Amino acid sequence: MTTQRAAILAEVQAADEHLTAGEIFERVRRKYPTIAYGTVYRTLHLLAERGLIQEFPFGDQASRFDRRTDRHDHVHCTSCGALVDVDVPSAILARQVAADQTGYEIHGHQTVFTGICPDCQRARQNGKDGRDGD
Repeated sequence: MTTQRAAILAEVQAADEHLTAGEIFERVRRKYPTIAYGTVYRTLHLLAERGLIQEFPFGDQASRFDRRTDRHDHVHCTSCGALVDVDVPSAILARQVAADQTGYEIHGHQTVFTGICPDCQRARQNGKDGRDGD
């Protein structure tokens, strides 16, 4: 593992939230000003591929990266893109239901609930869209 890759992994592991590649790039660039965005982007995908972090792609919105690799669930804000860990014990039951109904040997699953976060709800009530942090 190169110094730059180690720095990228360290930023994901130190984060209290699920960061985008752009946010990770900005943090790593403070320590390594010459690092390229492409290096960060490729490294994040490599780390996820190797199971050291998790990647959550969201179509039009930027992927988010999670330091936790254990099975856990998330709530995703469809307005601002925030992704938050949530413990839903009954979601584990879904794995058995999926196996029973399909005959698949299930190796794992992630549940992602979608909705509008409290900050975006407040922004919407105040006449703002919640996307620009107002």
